[in-house]
Amino acid sequence: MFTLFILIWGVVNLFLAVLSVFKIKRNKEKCDFIYWWGFIVGAFVWEDMLVFNLLHAGIAFVSLLLKNNLGWLVGFLVFWIVRSAGETLYFFLQQFIVPLHHPHNIGKHFGPIRKLFGNISDQKCYILLQAVMQSILVISTMCLIYILKNYSF
Repeated sequence: MFTLFILIWGVVNLFLAVLSVFKIKRNKEKCDFIYWWGFIVGAFVWEDMLVFNLLHAGIAFVSLLLKNNLGWLVGFLVFWIVRSAGETLYFFLQQFIVPLHHPHNIGKHFGPIRKLFGNISDQKCYILLQAVMQSILVISTMCLIYILKNYSF
């Protein structure tokens, strides 16, 4: 039964990731907040939804491929540790940073992201990068846990 839940979770997350691409492309400037229903996957806006749904689907399908339901649970828990820590830091920093004045003008470095989604705002680019980096941290932590659990040095 739990395996079926993981399969459904993976398929739903993959569908929502595809849907989010269209939502991001449709609205170039404004971030649409979806936290009232997207929170279960850690998404506050569609840009979060894209990256985190791909991560959740990947974790689900890898755990199914390896026939390791516990692997999915570890991934889900590690995700929430990282996501909540990231958002805690974000909200902390928001107290001291004026959002209109970034410390560095790095807009020219958003070229690859804008090739994928069109001329989206800097805010959308920052959100996508933040979500990608948090997902990388989740995958890295999961790999570390797997290595420490299964291999001796």
